[in-house]
Amino acid sequence: RGLKAIETLKSIYAQWIPSENIITTNLWSSELSKLAANAFLAQRISSINSISAICEATGADITEISRCIGTDSRIGPRFLNASVGFGGSCFQKDILNMVYICRGLGLDDIANYWEQVITINCIQ
Repeated sequence: RGLKAIETLKSIYAQWIPSENIITTNLWSSELSKLAANAFLAQRISSINSISAICEATGADITEISRCIGTDSRIGPRFLNASVGFGGSCFQKDILNMVYICRGLGLDDIANYWEQVITINCIQ
């Protein structure tokens, strides 16, 4: 039954998107992929903002640091501008959803890690 639904949705989306670009997963993988993507972006924003605080304390230039980090092909230049942090509700909501899932699974250390991303964002 679920496989038929997947194929039906694929055929609908295939009218606009090349079939090789349509990704199918199980329910948990789908949900966690969305949460993880937003959590990674939020983490990146919190990371550069935490580096910015170190720059302020040392006299380093966050713009120069961002440019240097961005030249590393493993990292790339996107989302490396220090700012007031991530706004809106999406990133925080998705991270808190991950925290909730982790706590429900008894993964308290992992939940604590993701809560720290929000804490860093609030500091900025």
